[in-house]
Amino acid sequence: MEKGPTKISYIRKPLARRGKMALILALGATAFGGVGVYLAVHGNGTAGLNVGAIGFSSLLFSLVSLWYGWLAFLERNRNYLMARVSLAVSGLWAVFWVCMVIIGLKG
Repeated sequence: MEKGPTKISYIRKPLARRGKMALILALGATAFGGVGVYLAVHGNGTAGLNVGAIGFSSLLFSLVSLWYGWLAFLERNRNYLMARVSLAVSGLWAVFWVCMVIIGLKG
């Protein structure tokens, strides 16, 4: 079996600037989300208004992180690693919080 010619690029692409911001916002969403979930579990499901505010802040951070992650892909000739990671993390948090709101409205 013959393998085709492999192309190796030695040019290092810089990270996307908006990807860095998206990752910072995703970390903020994770911090707020972790604190919100911890306080809700610690309160045995009877969380107060402050936990709702923390959860809503986490949802907002994750949505803005999704926006910045998308905008990072519009930058040309960049490394999109941080944008991909932030899209995955903030997407999971956004889905989690939307599900929690739906469960809260139904229950």
